[in-house]
Order: sequence, then C-alpha cells, then structure tokens
Amino acid sequence: MLLTEWWTNIDSFEKMYWYFAVPFTLVFIIQMILTFTGMDNQSDMGDDIDFDGDSDIDDGFAGTFRLFTVRNFIIFFTVFGWTGITLYSLGLNKALTTIISVILGVIVMGIVASLFYFITKLTESGTMDIKNAIGKIGEVYIPIPKEQSGLGKIHITFQGAVRELDAMTAGEDIPTGSMVKVSKIINNNIVIVKETKHIK
Repeated sequence: MLLTEWWTNIDSFEKMYWYFAVPFTLVFIIQMILTFTGMDNQSDMGDDIDFDGDSDIDDGFAGTFRLFTVRNFIIFFTVFGWTGITLYSLGLNKALTTIISVILGVIVMGIVASLFYFITKLTESGTMDIKNAIGKIGEVYIPIPKEQSGLGKIHITFQGAVRELDAMTAGEDIPTGSMVKVSKIINNNIVIVKETKHIK
C-alpha cells in the first residue's frame, strides 16, 4: 500500500528513471553473477553489436576497442537511471538531471569498455605464438633424432616465458643439453632447429 502510494505521488519524469534503473540493475546483477560463476560464455549478453543492432560474431574484432556492446548499454542505462533518481531527488531541474545522467552514463560506459579492452589485450599478449620462437636460442631437453626422423623437445624462452616445444633437425642427432637455434616452424607446432655454440 505504501509502495503504491509512493509510486502514485512521484511525477512521470522521475518514473522514467525508475523504469531504466530497476530492470537494468537486475540484468546487470545477473550478468555479474554469470561472469563470476564462469557461465557468461554461454550467454550473448556481452557480445559486440553493430549500429544496426546485429550481433557481431567476427572474432577479428575481439582485440579492438568496442564501445557499443550489450554489456556497455546495460551499464549505461543502470548508471543513467540511478544518477537521474539521485539528482532529481536532490532538487536539480529536469534539464540538468538529464544532461548529467547521460554524461555520467557515457563516462562509466567508456571506463568499462576500456577495462575490457585492456584485459583482452593482456590475454592476447599471454597467448603463445610459436612464430615468435624463430631465431631464438633454446636447450635440448629430449634428444632430437637426425634428419627429421623423429621428435625431440627443447626448452626455449620467448614472449617472456620458458616454454617446452617439439623439435626436429635436418642435421645430425642433437643430444640433451645442447644449445640450438630455431630456424623455422612446420605444422604450426614443431620447430626446426640446428645446433649452435651459443652459451647461455
């Protein structure tokens, strides 16, 4: 009864903000729960969208700065709604309330978009690209058979981490502990090496 009376007594301008604040806050909370429980990969709530409203499923955009996403729109309207309610209840006029609500919504949306962009870039930088091993010096861990007749393994440092890679050589057998230099990559996961006198 009290809730009905309160709702009846507020004007339509403030009601508009409640219409944005409550549902978008609920969706935002659900989205956060899905994110922290690891279930967000099964949801499209964070997918990029184009200006025509279609979902963008092109993975080529994964590492680009994307301001207009479903996630960011949810954040914008959540901030927009609660800012409007707060400012209007403090006595600001409708024009200032609207302007400040929009500005704060855009600012927070931009901050969140930037955070996701930098997190994505950090994730990408930690993903191994075996091509970066070319020209690097490594140490044989498991002997490498001669003339590409079998696989050995090497320990090699690139992209800021020590990695273990399958290795072959076109020359003679290379025993454990030998230093080798990567000359090329085959099958996207095997390095071709040759022995070197390089000292660690």
